Amino acid sequence: MAWKEVEKGPEEIGRYWKPEKKGDAIEGNIYEFVDGDYGKQIDLYRGMTEDGEYDLCQLPAHADLKRTYRDLEVGDYIRVEVVEVKEPKGKAKYGKLIYKVLKDEDKALDFSEDDDFYE
Repeated sequence: MAWKEVEKGPEEIGRYWKPEKKGDAIEGNIYEFVDGDYGKQIDLYRGMTEDGEYDLCQLPAHADLKRTYRDLEVGDYIRVEVVEVKEPKGKAKYGKLIYKVLKDEDKALDFSEDDDFYE
C-alpha cells in the first residue's frame, strides 16, 4: 500500500486567539470591546456553536492590533491577519506581531439590545 500525505485543516481556535506566525488569521464580527488584563480587547463573534451558544473569541491585546481600534465599531466584520513577525529585542522572549485588519461593510451585524443576537 502506498502512503498518502494527509492535508492539514485550519487550526482550532478556542476562546482566546493566540497567533504565532505570519499568515495566522481570524475573521468575524466585533461583538464588543472589553477591558482585559492588558487593556482594551475585542470579543469576536464567529457564529453559533452546535449547542446554540455564541462562538466568541477574544483577540490579543497587542499594541499594533490595538492601533486599529479607532476605526472599528461593534458589529463590523473584520479579518485580522499577521503580516510580519519582528525579532525579539533585548531580553524579550517573543517577537512583535504586525497585523493587517480588513473590514467588510457588507457583512456587518447589529448587536443592539433589541436584536436576537444580543445576550
